[in-house]
Amino acid sequence: MAYCKYCGKYIPDGASCDCDAAKSAGEVKEAAETVKEKTENAVEDIKEKAENAAENIQDKVEDAKNSAAEAVENVKDKAAKAVNEARSDAAEAAEKVKEKAEEAAKKADNIAGDVAEKLPGSMKNSKGTVYIIAGIIAALLLVLIIALCSGGGAKSAVKQYVKATYDKHGAKSMYSLTLPKSVIKELKKDDKLEKMIDNYNDMVEDMIDELDDKESLPKFYKITNKEKLKNSELGRAETFFEKLCAKYKADDDDIRVTKGYEIQVKTKCKDEDGDAKYDKSSICVVKVKGDGWKVIPYPADKLSYYED
Repeated sequence: MAYCKYCGKYIPDGASCDCDAAKSAGEVKEAAETVKEKTENAVEDIKEKAENAAENIQDKVEDAKNSAAEAVENVKDKAAKAVNEARSDAAEAAEKVKEKAEEAAKKADNIAGDVAEKLPGSMKNSKGTVYIIAGIIAALLLVLIIALCSGGGAKSAVKQYVKATYDKHGAKSMYSLTLPKSVIKELKKDDKLEKMIDNYNDMVEDMIDELDDKESLPKFYKITNKEKLKNSELGRAETFFEKLCAKYKADDDDIRVTKGYEIQVKTKCKDEDGDAKYDKSSICVVKVKGDGWKVIPYPADKLSYYED
């Protein structure tokens, strides 16, 4: 037998009390769910915009570095010009980040207003209810601020991956960017991961030893294009990691890819005459729930690599 905790009336199984207090409690719960959903959506939207803004800043800085490096090799006054342009770009980017922060504050105010309108009349002037709503919004905005300060992103992961690939000490970083945490955990058993890291670093060191005096291995130069992956491609990315987990007998049957991009990377190296050579390649980078950004070293049309 069940009784209403507000008026004490008997409630049949599966039913709810129709007293005013019970109805108000239900409306408050519904309003709380609404503010939670709207705030989470707003946070995700602003987080993605902030991430893109951060990546744009990183691109500007990287372009400035490349321009400065080439300018130093040719004419010193070009390097000074590139530095001034970089400062201007950085100031512009900082202003954009400031605008995003103001946009976040406005969205929080709008959400609070929406919730207040949905509350029953008896609750609109309740200090307790206002404090609860303010607490929810403050907590979610704190999450947003942490996300904005954490850095990283799709382009950052790609840049780190390319740098690690041609570094004689980069294997650990490379594997952390390409393997799910469950696979890394499995490979740490019996020192399998350590052996893989040593073998890869030795291979890169051998490649360096075989170069002529003026030759160099490829280095990250810049990102030339970024295309958002389709839903079907995100699905194939999930399958890619599921098959990868199966290959290494890693216990992870809940891989979820939330978003991703196909990114075109330009690398730079020197030939035997010391002349600069450039090359372009496309790879995918996806966000795996619980793992963060992971690199798949294939273009979008090769995501079915592990499906065969």
